[in-house]
Amino acid sequence: MHASTTNFLTIAASDRHADTRTAALAVAATLRETLPAPPQAVLVIASFHHAAVVPEAVRTIRESLDGPATVGFTARSLMEGSEEFDRGPALAAMAVAGPGMRARAFRFDHRDGPPEAWSRDLVRSRLRPMSPPRGVMVFGDPFSTGSTALPARLADAVLPGVPVCGGLLSGASQAGANVLVADEDVSNSGAVGLVLEGDVEVESVVSHGVRGVGPMLVVTEADAGGISELSGRPAATVLDEVLAELPGQDRTTLGRTPLFGLAIDATKPQQGRGDFLVRPIAAVDRRSGTLLTTNRVPRGSTLQFQVRDATIAAQDLDMSLDLAILDDRPPAGILLAGSAGRGASLFGASGHDAGRIHERLGGPPLLGFEAAAEIASIGGRPRIAGLGLSAMLLRGRRNRLNLSEDSR
Repeated sequence: MHASTTNFLTIAASDRHADTRTAALAVAATLRETLPAPPQAVLVIASFHHAAVVPEAVRTIRESLDGPATVGFTARSLMEGSEEFDRGPALAAMAVAGPGMRARAFRFDHRDGPPEAWSRDLVRSRLRPMSPPRGVMVFGDPFSTGSTALPARLADAVLPGVPVCGGLLSGASQAGANVLVADEDVSNSGAVGLVLEGDVEVESVVSHGVRGVGPMLVVTEADAGGISELSGRPAATVLDEVLAELPGQDRTTLGRTPLFGLAIDATKPQQGRGDFLVRPIAAVDRRSGTLLTTNRVPRGSTLQFQVRDATIAAQDLDMSLDLAILDDRPPAGILLAGSAGRGASLFGASGHDAGRIHERLGGPPLLGFEAAAEIASIGGRPRIAGLGLSAMLLRGRRNRLNLSEDSR
């Protein structure tokens, strides 16, 4: 269990018991006994081992805390504090009690269609903003809302600059098996989330885990199934040529996990940190020369092949945290979404991201999960990316008296 040390209070708790009800009662008791007053919001994350009874677990925790805005979902693995639970059952929750803060849970399900079909009016009717939101957390089922339109539709419904963070769920390998809960509503598709308003400040921390290799290339032919031409030549042939020119370790890494990055702004003379949206290559069809992709890649896009790099990932996270600690107020709580492909497979041991964030930011309550892809602000807009990390830092707002005293 971890608690913050300011009047903007967050508590995080976890339990590893295999019985879902036992784990939920233990987490609920810790939160209830530690909080001096009922919280405004609660986030519950359960490993897939608990999927069958997640709604009951969320209900148990919510009712024990007098019914705050509550969201729950399944994930392949989760984090609490500096620990990552990547094996066996785990259930964790974070409660947020902020004086002057307001929170509401929202949901979209199969009846709303894919995010491309969501109108601004529909999104606003679900978010129900009573004042400009301070931040939006969103968690989507990848099989029904896993398109790039998900964060874009949410961002279009709020003021520019409002942080939109979260990720796509990793708790299932097939459609209909993830579990999403918003207050009392339960679904196996769509998206759920929390809107935060009032006296709360939200800051995004983003880290990337790849580096570009080979030349910049232009997508000259593509369709819904994949990329067939790069700079006027068969895409698979171009990939093979890039592989042949790489040093041994990079060749092995790209060959085993082929990735590419789409340039957010192709007009920039130099592309670097944070300038790409990383996407996987699902398969290479050398007969047709096509790189099969999970999402359509627009013709005319600029891309560069990417390789996973633990050193770059660690350095990038530290640079992002350097900026976060410029604020003299330690975060009261942190939500962390780390893409699949980080963790032990990238760093050699589990817990790298949660441990580093926890250490650098003073040990605040932290709740996190392994995401199929993270949702983070990249290039000034919330987007779905891969092989990266997205964290939402919560702080109580400075009051005017403190601001005037600080300026003396």
